[in-house]
Amino acid sequence: MKTFFDLFKRRPKKTQKNDPAMQMLLRSVAMTNEKELTCDEVFALLDQFAEMVKRGEDAAGFMPLVQKHLTMCPDCREEYETLLRILDGPAE
Repeated sequence: MKTFFDLFKRRPKKTQKNDPAMQMLLRSVAMTNEKELTCDEVFALLDQFAEMVKRGEDAAGFMPLVQKHLTMCPDCREEYETLLRILDGPAE
């Protein structure tokens, strides 16, 4: 990991500050843990996670790796938000 940051430091300062993709990559790398869930693993747990949220339970406390993944993965977060809307029922 140190090598990655060393490479980043070698880039011109002007490029570092103005490169949103690089900033997003660095934030993602900084947030990673030794144990991460894949999108497939999260998808398999997503219905349970959403149902817990709808019941007012501490889903993030019971499934912290799912919560962490949803924070970092826009695709899974979109699936989760869609599932929450479905659980809300039809809009009237």
